[in-house]
Amino acid sequence: MRTRRRRSLRLLVSLSLSLSAVLLSVLAAPQAGAADAPTVWILDATDRPFTSTTPPGWAPTRIELYAARNAYEGAQILVRSGSAQTGVSVTSGALTGPGGATIPAANITTRYEYSHPNIQKIGNVQTPPDGGSAYYDALMDNSPRSVAANTTYASYYQVYVPAGQAPGVYSGSATVNSSLGTVTVPVSVTVYGATIPPTSQSTFKMNNWFSSAGWDYAGTEASIPNVYGVKMYDANWWKVEANIAANMARHRNNVIYADAVALLIPDTTVDAAGRFTFGWSTFDRFVNLFVSAGAMQYLYTPTLLEPPAADPQLDTLVPVNGVSGAVKHVLCRPDSAAANGCPDTNNWLNQLFPALKAHLDAKGWTDNFYMSALDEPTTSQQATAANWLYTQYEKYFPNPRTNEAQLTNFTGNAAHLSTQTPLTSNYDANVALYQNYRISGKDLWLYSCILPQGSYMNRFTSNHLSATRLLPWLTWKIGGDGYLHWGWNYWHDDFSEPYPAADTFNTWQTGDHWLVYPNKAAYGIYDSLRSEAQTAGLQDFELLHQLAAVKPQAARTLAETLITNPTAYDTSGWNVEGRHKQLLDELASATGDLALPFTDDFSGGDHFWTHTRGTWSTSGARYTQSDASAKWGDVSYLRGRGYADVSVGVDLQITRVSSSGGSTNWAGLMVRSANGTDLDSGYLIAQRNNGQVFVYRSGTTIGSGSVPGYVPGQRTRLRVVARGNALTVYSGTGQAPVLTVTDAAFTAGDVGLVTGGASANFWNARVMPTSLAPAESAAVTASSSYGADGWGVRSAVDGQRPSAPNAAGWSSSGSVETNHTEWVQLDLGSTRPLSRVDLYPRSDGANAGQGFPVDFTVQTSTDGTNWTRVSTRTGYARPGATAQTFPFATVTARYVKVTGTNLSTDQFGNYRMQFAEIEAAGGDLAPGRTASTSSSVEYPTEGWLTANLTNGTHHTALWNSSGWSSAGAGSPNTTQWARVDLGGPSRISQVTLYPRDDIPNTGLGFPSAFTVQLSADGTDWTTVVSKSSYPRPGAGGLSFAFTATTARYVKVTGTTLTADQFGVYYMQLAGIGVS
Repeated sequence: MRTRRRRSLRLLVSLSLSLSAVLLSVLAAPQAGAADAPTVWILDATDRPFTSTTPPGWAPTRIELYAARNAYEGAQILVRSGSAQTGVSVTSGALTGPGGATIPAANITTRYEYSHPNIQKIGNVQTPPDGGSAYYDALMDNSPRSVAANTTYASYYQVYVPAGQAPGVYSGSATVNSSLGTVTVPVSVTVYGATIPPTSQSTFKMNNWFSSAGWDYAGTEASIPNVYGVKMYDANWWKVEANIAANMARHRNNVIYADAVALLIPDTTVDAAGRFTFGWSTFDRFVNLFVSAGAMQYLYTPTLLEPPAADPQLDTLVPVNGVSGAVKHVLCRPDSAAANGCPDTNNWLNQLFPALKAHLDAKGWTDNFYMSALDEPTTSQQATAANWLYTQYEKYFPNPRTNEAQLTNFTGNAAHLSTQTPLTSNYDANVALYQNYRISGKDLWLYSCILPQGSYMNRFTSNHLSATRLLPWLTWKIGGDGYLHWGWNYWHDDFSEPYPAADTFNTWQTGDHWLVYPNKAAYGIYDSLRSEAQTAGLQDFELLHQLAAVKPQAARTLAETLITNPTAYDTSGWNVEGRHKQLLDELASATGDLALPFTDDFSGGDHFWTHTRGTWSTSGARYTQSDASAKWGDVSYLRGRGYADVSVGVDLQITRVSSSGGSTNWAGLMVRSANGTDLDSGYLIAQRNNGQVFVYRSGTTIGSGSVPGYVPGQRTRLRVVARGNALTVYSGTGQAPVLTVTDAAFTAGDVGLVTGGASANFWNARVMPTSLAPAESAAVTASSSYGADGWGVRSAVDGQRPSAPNAAGWSSSGSVETNHTEWVQLDLGSTRPLSRVDLYPRSDGANAGQGFPVDFTVQTSTDGTNWTRVSTRTGYARPGATAQTFPFATVTARYVKVTGTNLSTDQFGNYRMQFAEIEAAGGDLAPGRTASTSSSVEYPTEGWLTANLTNGTHHTALWNSSGWSSAGAGSPNTTQWARVDLGGPSRISQVTLYPRDDIPNTGLGFPSAFTVQLSADGTDWTTVVSKSSYPRPGAGGLSFAFTATTARYVKVTGTTLTADQFGVYYMQLAGIGVS
């Protein structure tokens, strides 16, 4: 669980921060109905209420939902009074939206939440305010209830948005009915254009094992008959299964647990010679329930090999009377001849499997059918039996889908499994093993049951609801695509005959045995807070999948703000709902992917970094990991940011090494990590103390090289450019790459610093998306090049702007005694918008500015042959050490060429053209630039910083990057401003302001009157935008266009501020864009 140290609650709440330790974010005073009406307030759907929950001083009283199409979105209405109430219920009506479109009342449900009195607390427990054992979970009907005094009633309000719903904002209300009076709750639902696919066309594979026929032929098979009072295959049994199918479709459970062997029993016969005639009528009827309901995308048969682990037994069918005719189920020894009433098990499988294949082929289900041999295998005997079974199966099913729930890192039959499904904690302990399975082409799922516990995500009733919702997010983060849990409806207290029905509402329970509850009277199902949270997470997975296809860095960044690893995640439901909304906002936005430049000299501490191992500290401008013991993978990673194509560099020095490994021990970088705190779910690029540089991926070294002249313990710069499938590594004094590796295992993820068996110092970390600095990964050619004394053609695009002894920049050579023409050309790899080229002069002391051309042109090209001149300069004076910026109207180009036709001399009197660095930029010019403000509440841990105006995140995510907030004021007529220095003159025609967009505080702090001004010098300003009475905005950037102007500085000044819920006035922005 993610926990953070807390500052004063008053200040944090005044900034409308939804702390994970606070149940509700504050918003507005509870709404009163009649004078004695109950108190009513709103809780999001991913936080858990209790009967002892009381309203905070300021609480939301409006429901505001943000929905994709073909999705369910919910919130909770809480009702409390100091007096007893009767007739408490919630009623709802239709919602009206754009152009008269409606979401009909039939698509809206309100269900009261049942408080289960006897919940056993295990795992990452959320303790009720009164310390008791009662937890809300089951979602019942909407019948009026009696509520005791000082007890909180909870109603689950939910809206289904159809796939064809018109996007826009839909409004209406819900009404709380009570003997103490009625209260109206305003409702708004913002519908986005994104659409969740039907359950039967999902990207995610959700496998909740549920009861029908077979499985263990004991308690699982008895669950429905014993609870509902039905008999297997009677009319009401089929009614229950049909209702289960509808519930599965509704909750995106698209992997249907159907025991093919058990479902054959009613319609199959065998003759005296042991020849089977398989009847498929019952099997087909069962499967078609789920096909018709829209639930069935995959079929998954329960395991065919049963305990004990030391002597596994095979599910077989034999004659009921021992001779021929009808059949029954028996367990028999695998790979054995007929004996003791058992058939020859090879003969049995050689009849079953081809018949199964032929039938699945006929129905079109073969490619979506999963075979499973074992459940939680641990022994060599199980491996032998499973390998035998799968070998038999593969004779008839080439390249089959196979899967098993795995409690340990059992590998005895791994060669036959198309999917690996480890317990979450087992994955966490064996990341390299399971990532290598994924890389080799196997699917990766996660599994949970009564384990894992502790801080691990699970779906126990006593846990934070966010843990249930975030399991699909975690699966997405690690590259997985499925989740398995065994207990959807095992409605028994234990595993002992005669398997009496449990009192699912009042018995002591953990939530492991069942996720849903029986509605006995209707032969149906009651949902739960946990099943709805799981469904919301499955919907989020589909949105993450869609977003990653177009904006991989945005998807990764939003996931990173919620989850560090399987035991460190956000427990605030408000924060989870906020990321859900931001997924939708990013999908709706026409802007490009997020790009998050980052530099850190560590002089301000390490508040941007997160580490769970090692001894990390800062001193001055140095970051140190001081533990030199034999530990590998002490990672400190950059929190809440995701990167795909990126250049990452840092100065490092190995200071000590463990005797275990000695000089082969290392320090380095992590890029594209799925979980920031491990070294096996991404790429490790490291420098050994013996001079070797290597690239490691999930337990395997995939490339290595040597740094010329490396001396143990020296300070050196290590840099990697990850672009597409190529990782190019630079280290030491050489201009050429030390090595280049091509690998496609990881495409986006975290960036971190890491040591292995060594202590090390780090300086000057720099992380630059290649989309913002395309020149940094460019191929460079030149008319000539001098290649000594730190000069080299690659040094012009190494990301180091100042000249350094080992990275001076690029210098021409050629005829140096007379003036002449030289050129340098960059291939950016692909076409992109460009509006500016920055040329950095050499900056080495008294030589600063020497070698900068006097007359020169800047040209661009799409093909490297046909050139367009975008800037011409003559008589250019020798500059100082700062960047020289050359703006122009935006062009689309792949190549940039600088040609000097009149050169200056270097310190030796030779005519050369020299640059310390060359950069090209276009699109949004603000990311990474310096911001300043009139005032600022600087809270780096919580994420409020002036620097966040230009860090590229554009979203408000508490504990990561919340944005910028001015100091508070008592009057709206208070002026506050934020300014961006673009680093040089730039052609500007649009400024984009990003309001804060956390739930439920979207748009708070946005000024109602403001101006946008431009300046060339930071002193004289021209107003290009002026707004008054501006309404509180929703999410997404607000763009203000104007006539193109050349300027260096952009200033946004709020002249009328807006109040927060306490009457304090702020100016707050999540970010600023300039283009």
